[in-house]
Amino acid sequence: MEEVHEECGIAAVYAKQNSKDADKAVFYLYKLLLNLQHRGQLSAGITTYNKDRDQLIDTYRGIGMVNEVFKTNDRLKSFQIFQDYKGNKGIGHVRYATCGKDEKSYAQPFERHHGRMWKWYSFCFNGNLANYAELKKQLMSKPDYHMVLDTDTEIIMHYLSRELIGNRKPSLLKVFSRLTKRFDGSYNIAFINSFGDIVVLRDPLGNRPLCYGQKDDIFLAASESNALANCGVEKFKSLGPGKMIIINDHYVKIKRFAKSKRKAHCMFEWVYFSNVASVLDGRSVYVTRTNLGRELAKLETEKITKEHIVVPVPDTAKAAGDAMAYELGIPSMEGLIRNRFVGRTFIEGSRREDKVQNKFTALKEIMNGKKVILVDDSIVRGTTSREIVRYIKRVGGAKEVHLRVSCPPIKAPCFYGIDMSTVSELLVPRFEKQMDPEKISEETCKKISEYLGADSLIYQTIPGLVRSIGLPKEDLCMACLTGNYPTPCGNRLFEEACIKFRKGVKEDRRTYEVC
Repeated sequence: MEEVHEECGIAAVYAKQNSKDADKAVFYLYKLLLNLQHRGQLSAGITTYNKDRDQLIDTYRGIGMVNEVFKTNDRLKSFQIFQDYKGNKGIGHVRYATCGKDEKSYAQPFERHHGRMWKWYSFCFNGNLANYAELKKQLMSKPDYHMVLDTDTEIIMHYLSRELIGNRKPSLLKVFSRLTKRFDGSYNIAFINSFGDIVVLRDPLGNRPLCYGQKDDIFLAASESNALANCGVEKFKSLGPGKMIIINDHYVKIKRFAKSKRKAHCMFEWVYFSNVASVLDGRSVYVTRTNLGRELAKLETEKITKEHIVVPVPDTAKAAGDAMAYELGIPSMEGLIRNRFVGRTFIEGSRREDKVQNKFTALKEIMNGKKVILVDDSIVRGTTSREIVRYIKRVGGAKEVHLRVSCPPIKAPCFYGIDMSTVSELLVPRFEKQMDPEKISEETCKKISEYLGADSLIYQTIPGLVRSIGLPKEDLCMACLTGNYPTPCGNRLFEEACIKFRKGVKEDRRTYEVC
């Protein structure tokens, strides 16, 4: 699925001062970010702490993939970066812009210098503040206040700085406890100050994943478990919603900084965003996706023959496609091959057709004359799905294309960190007369299928999704499926977004940036 971009990923490292890896925080941050690359390809950055340099905390960040930012194609330049930023503590970030512009100044971590050491800090976060516009308005209403960037990251920085005022170093537990009372939305934060104190916290909803573990004398935290596993961590845990990890030279402690009235784990993390090797809140991403495929097989209406094959859209739909094919007793074939070396490019062509052909190669030898059951993880805007169906028929020679989607219909925007924040950009609302939060009508499915050029279309059901993940329904955020949001501001933004959609207002900015 190429229509929804990833969010962000955060990481933190602490190596004991006298350990053999005491100056290798930058190396482990690099490895963690490399394994979180799927969560954001726009920019990457780190802040490290070293008590033996004047620049106690120092930040390095840039636009591009992790290897581009760390200049690993140039051995000398890369070595110099690792030398300049060595230390025993640090935080890191990979970004995709769900708020703000695609520029280096928006790359994280954000560092704020100050003569007072507890006021000199750096931080990064994963998520989105749904009440961004309200918080910005409150700040700008104060005399002589000015904001440089149009992003909720700067909002967090300003409010964080306000909590650190005074002549005495405050308790970080109290600082973040007070902040959470102002924030509405999703926010996992990694923070470090010039004392070398680190905070890693997960918001009270637990909307985005966050885990931690230890390898020898090194403590690591990251958005996903696959990053820890690939750094040698054998045992890891998910950080509970409303809890924070506090690290200093004397201890690593886990404390509660906010009450968690309910959990709202983003279902999309299992369906699409997270690495297939990750385990989130005790539930395997791979196992969930295979379960989704089995659930799809139960819904199949095609009379299966020898002409049928399953073709998953690479890569995130492969587990679901393979499982569905196994249940139906037909082959799962790689009829679409993904070009993994395209990367980011500004010369890929403006036509959607060109972009699809740059990313995929259709194998006529596999699909020619076949009835293809095309399995995709989700359909958001429909533009890419439409071109893939056309491509499979035109170039792959498929006789029929039956689209099967492992995620239920996406009917509402996300205000918590996924780049789909307006109703008008979504496919389903264009065809659905009245929103039903639990299902989609056959009539709507038929219209969408015709629009996409598919011979038929079946979506996953919400009960099937819940069974596949294996967590209680009330512990999942499925707002983009049902229109029921876990926070007050989310529900208010949805009402306003629906009003604009019904009036035919074409939005050129994200809903939470203007409401």
